Amino acid sequence: MKMRLLVVAKLILPFCLAAAAIVVLSLAGEEVYTKYATVFSIYSFIPFGGPIAAVPAGLGLGISPVGLVAFIVFSDAVLAMFLVWNFDYAKKIPGLGRLVEHVEENGNKALRKYKWARKFGFIGLVLLVMFPFQWTGSAVGSIVGRLIGMPPLTTWVAVVLGTFMRTTILTLVSLGVASFL
Repeated sequence: MKMRLLVVAKLILPFCLAAAAIVVLSLAGEEVYTKYATVFSIYSFIPFGGPIAAVPAGLGLGISPVGLVAFIVFSDAVLAMFLVWNFDYAKKIPGLGRLVEHVEENGNKALRKYKWARKFGFIGLVLLVMFPFQWTGSAVGSIVGRLIGMPPLTTWVAVVLGTFMRTTILTLVSLGVASFL
């Protein structure tokens, strides 16, 4: 019975965290909610370069650098949490299963292309997530970590660390370019 509850908790906790973030942002007002929703859309739905485009867009919308980094890292942390905990179950969910299988294919492609990620383990996974290669990011990083046999918590920490480093660097570069112009 406890195992069943744990499985259910691992399945719904990431959705509850995402819902809580949506509620908090909507309580902050329509303008704030719209800014963060725009950043989330750019970050999540632009196939190539989403992370690179989302940071300058967020700064241009007037989101504070700290708020922007925190929001992007939180978004990736919740996604990574869902995937590292529910990788096998997620493949069985109608609709979502196809998306997870696609991410798994991209993870396998990334492992074939970037063999050093497997060799360097934790550091390799951080670097894989940190640098926005063609098939990488938090979703692919979560799957790659699991495919190379890393425990869920270690995988999650590597993904969050890689996302934090990437987003912080992109934010600092964007601020530097903006101040230069």
